[in-house]
Amino acid sequence: MKNIVVPVEGGILSLVTAKYAIYLAKHLEAKLFFVYVIDEKVLSDLLKVKVFVDVEAKKYEEELEVQGRRFLDKVKKMAESKNVPCEQFILRGVVHDQIVKKIREVNAELLVMGNLREALSRREIFYDEGERIFREAHCPVVVVKSPEIVERLYNEL
Repeated sequence: MKNIVVPVEGGILSLVTAKYAIYLAKHLEAKLFFVYVIDEKVLSDLLKVKVFVDVEAKKYEEELEVQGRRFLDKVKKMAESKNVPCEQFILRGVVHDQIVKKIREVNAELLVMGNLREALSRREIFYDEGERIFREAHCPVVVVKSPEIVERLYNEL
């Protein structure tokens, strides 16, 4: 196993996911590909329902990119501190489409993703980006749980 894709959103749970991916990559001698996606569909929907005007949507998109770059830089430093090679990507588009496309582009043998959200209905399952990534990925998927265990494993590296 040489290539592992890790989608990140920028929150604390993404840090847990990144730490576990770093742990796995270190032991497997694999390369990590951290991917942050700016969801253009959500931006478009916010414009349609007039939550944002064009100028506000552009500013929000710029803020998302800055946030994504900061987070990707943070996880890259974490990986480098454990001598794990990685690349980072900021993509735009529909989240699950972009993640699945990147999995194929880098010939990933593994996808490491955060825990799936609890769905309250079938409709939520169908539209949840994490669920769609999980189902559409052509490679094995590891779903990260138990932040306490992940923290212990990461600190042992």
